[in-house]
Amino acid sequence: MEQRKPTKKHAQILSWITLACFVAGGAIGLVFPQLFNYIGFIGTVFINLLKLMALPIVLCTVFGAASRGTRNTTGTLFRAVLLFVVLFTVSFLLCSALYTLLSPGKGFALTSGEVWSGSTADLSLEGFFQSIFSPNIFASLGSGAMLPTILFAFFAGAVAEKVGAHRLTALVAELETVFSRMLSYILWLTPLGVFVLMGKCTADFGMRALGGALSYVLYAWGGGVMILLLVMILPLWIFCRIDPVTYFRKTGRVLLTALSTCSSAATLPETLRTCRDEFQVPESIAGVVAPLGCTIHMCGGAVSFCLLAMFTMQMTGRPVTVGTFLLMLVFATALNMAAPGIPGGGIVLGATFLSLLGMQEIGLFLGMYAGIYRLLDMAYTSLNVAGDVTAVLLIHRWEGRKQR
Repeated sequence: MEQRKPTKKHAQILSWITLACFVAGGAIGLVFPQLFNYIGFIGTVFINLLKLMALPIVLCTVFGAASRGTRNTTGTLFRAVLLFVVLFTVSFLLCSALYTLLSPGKGFALTSGEVWSGSTADLSLEGFFQSIFSPNIFASLGSGAMLPTILFAFFAGAVAEKVGAHRLTALVAELETVFSRMLSYILWLTPLGVFVLMGKCTADFGMRALGGALSYVLYAWGGGVMILLLVMILPLWIFCRIDPVTYFRKTGRVLLTALSTCSSAATLPETLRTCRDEFQVPESIAGVVAPLGCTIHMCGGAVSFCLLAMFTMQMTGRPVTVGTFLLMLVFATALNMAAPGIPGGGIVLGATFLSLLGMQEIGLFLGMYAGIYRLLDMAYTSLNVAGDVTAVLLIHRWEGRKQR
């Protein structure tokens, strides 16, 4: 008991230091952008360290949850997937209403810029399943593939429970303890990593978001804030009695990490820590829902796809009929779920989405989109991570009620 108070106090101090470094990095990046040409590699090292720990911890936590009760874990997985679909759909519908009302693309004219010449992804059900059922778990771990790792760990944990492999279960539990302690040391580097990443971001993009590009960024961030308040925080306030002040106070570090790294996978260790330490969610829930959400739950994707479709259709004067809107929702949901098997990140996903809607002729717009994507990705990734925390807390509340 005596060691918990200093640990919690240190965590609070670290959160405030991280916030200060976030602000300082952004400001210094604007004033002295050349500095981050020399120290920018530190941010990459920080992201690599977080990703290094993410998959081993996920492997151990999902294995442990499955080995302690397959039926309960399976139920948690199904409820999580259902909740992910509901939150994504609600986010997409709300953004559609907002962007229909504001018409961000109406009257927008491209002046000049680089034409995007990349290729779209080959979206197929066969390719998706081949990507998540890996023939080599070590290759999946090496490439950072989250979903194959989750499926393998769940299956291995379930079988370990069936055959009574208690020594293996104990070994994995010991490994999880070691990995968690390693992570706790790495997280002390968060202020430095956030400082460099934010400084590099503002140094690179501070003067690029001009004209129409700035307008697009503001619409993206506005939609993200709306979804954060209405879809992430409001349900927690109603069902879990977690008010907005408490929510932001406890999720401050995880949101700052997401903003600066633009990577749900790199933020996952901090997401797990926040759910377990700040909100007291048991590992059997947080260790399953958060990694799965990091892979297939992307409410930021709802904002991204919706704005991209509405903006380009309004820009080109194409009407958004009921049929077109339903196609947008179906394609967005499919791409959101299939994203783990599609290389190239958000720009390729965006190009694929527009291609599916029959809009292959806007290479100039995609060139602008690619140029500002880092600024967009900060909002989208933060929203994805916030959605993962919300899903964990709602599932915890749901299962807590069922056990009464």
